[in-house]
Amino acid sequence: MKTDIAVIGAGTLINSYNIKKDHIRENLNKYTIKAYKLLPEIKNPHILDIGCGTGVPTIELAQISGGDVTGVDNDPLSLEILQNKINTLELNNQVRFIEDSINTLTFTEKSFDILWAEGSVFVMGFEDSIKEWYRFLKPQGFLVIHDDDKEKNKKLELVKKYGYNLIAELDLSNQIWVEEYFIPLEQLIKEFKEKYPDDLELSAELNKDQMEIDQARLNSQRASSFIVILQKL
Repeated sequence: MKTDIAVIGAGTLINSYNIKKDHIRENLNKYTIKAYKLLPEIKNPHILDIGCGTGVPTIELAQISGGDVTGVDNDPLSLEILQNKINTLELNNQVRFIEDSINTLTFTEKSFDILWAEGSVFVMGFEDSIKEWYRFLKPQGFLVIHDDDKEKNKKLELVKKYGYNLIAELDLSNQIWVEEYFIPLEQLIKEFKEKYPDDLELSAELNKDQMEIDQARLNSQRASSFIVILQKL
């Protein structure tokens, strides 16, 4: 669901860019929904979105699950955008967030039905992530990870070692990422560069994203990914 969010606070142009970038990222929400539908029905689930950023999957999870979602991220500007979304969509009773590092999570053990991590396991690495996050899941709870394809088979071999069953897997091809994300993002970068050529802070942000696109073109594994659904044994 696309939403128009007010731009406030520091780094207004960057916020404006990130909000429009979010709309592009929402093109991939169909795969978040598809992954969620592979889970068994859980009434009013408690969900932890690890590395929530501006909350694109966070908001989608709240809307499709009917449960409550806690996001955690250490970027205050991203969380400011997420708070605006929560307010605009009147989801204050469903969605909350905590500003914290993924490396120092201190949630109560066995407190979540579902842990959701889209693009955040790189912070600690796949192995350390599934090992450390295990304790936050209720018995037979679910861990859903969206990660790049690099060493995919090696990653999946670790699942049983750390106490999970592999329930399902979805693949997002290079073509999906290029057509649904990178091409429209590159057009957005071009528009902002042409409109605001003298804003140095914005230019740095645009160049960073353009570099990611360029690297993806050179390495198809950076532009393909998989979603894996694991269940705690």
